[in-house]
Amino acid sequence: MKQMYKNLKAIVPVVLVSVLVLLGAFAVVNAQGQDDGANPAKELNIMVPSNDTDPLLFDAQVYASNMNVSVEEAILRFQLQDIAGDLDAELTTNETETFAGLWIEHTPEFRVVVQFTRDGEETMKPYLKKYPEFADIVEVRNTAKVSLADLQRAQADASHSARALDIPVESDINVFNNSVELYVAKANKRQFDNALQRGNIRLPDKVKVRVITVDAMMNLEADIYGGLPLRTCTSGFSVKKGITKGITTAGHCSNTQSYNGNSLTFESEKETGSYDIQWHTAPGYTVSNKIRTSGGGSTRDITATKSRSSQAIGNYVCKYGKTSHYTCGYISSKNFMYQGQATYIRVDNTAGYDDLSSGGDSGGPWFLSNTAYGTHVGSPGDDPNDAVYMAVNYVESGLDVSVMTSP
Repeated sequence: MKQMYKNLKAIVPVVLVSVLVLLGAFAVVNAQGQDDGANPAKELNIMVPSNDTDPLLFDAQVYASNMNVSVEEAILRFQLQDIAGDLDAELTTNETETFAGLWIEHTPEFRVVVQFTRDGEETMKPYLKKYPEFADIVEVRNTAKVSLADLQRAQADASHSARALDIPVESDINVFNNSVELYVAKANKRQFDNALQRGNIRLPDKVKVRVITVDAMMNLEADIYGGLPLRTCTSGFSVKKGITKGITTAGHCSNTQSYNGNSLTFESEKETGSYDIQWHTAPGYTVSNKIRTSGGGSTRDITATKSRSSQAIGNYVCKYGKTSHYTCGYISSKNFMYQGQATYIRVDNTAGYDDLSSGGDSGGPWFLSNTAYGTHVGSPGDDPNDAVYMAVNYVESGLDVSVMTSP
């Protein structure tokens, strides 16, 4: 990791100085016993930030406690995972014939794994010149049988052939195993098997497809739950269209929403394919570019967005929902298929939380520091403790709005 510090020395000196200064301030706050309400830092036995704490430092503290590293190390890793997302986007676009996936590993050591079908070392040379930060922490593998593009085509073909027979399925791409996973509910398994035997469902020969039986399809978290922002779900991000401002939530939530007993005005929604989003204007309220991050009322500004293409597998991300509150995890897939489109992002519950998704969380924001990553959709059928969200760029393209990154 010494080389990593060397390469990033020019990138984050101001951040590191700020960390050292703020750490001293935290020690005072904690000693005074101030309570910020339902704070995840308390549950993980780390220092409790005050309401005006720098959001990057707050997330870094939680990560540092979870990974048993310093806060400075956590911030450096956040910098690297952002750059890894850019690299992932470039490889996906430029190396379709051989690129088979990229992911970040946090243990036992922090590293970036890039997988190819062949010639990986040669392919990576120009990228490592562009991204020298990865020189000592990247692992290039040539163990994949098929490319990511091939996996995506196989996923689409297998899923669409089942859906054409009115057999509901969900699917995902497992880049670690270079395979497609097709999820079938127990209630539909016999129908699926019969169709497969008759040849009505096509599974590709050259791509590994695992058919996994689950209890039910994805659980959409649209349950009515009182006490926090919206009537049935959680508000996501502030958006604007021209001079009109409003807030988002999941498209599968009720179109009739209210906040603190005051009705919101439904504007539009898109709930098909890659989209599960709606937005409302809020008469009588001032809409600002903030999100809530604790049950005690802490907020932070959203000042940037990160599209799906720049979110890397292994990214550490966090969310806030009105039921399960602030939780975090690691992106395990960018190709979870829901509503026939493999563009949804799956997060594994491996960061020590009880549950990443509970009833009423739908529509809530996924983020890291001050950057918007996406809006919460629900939990996958094969593991209800994990979570699925829609990337933030689909908020804008689906609703013809822009996510607010300034007041």
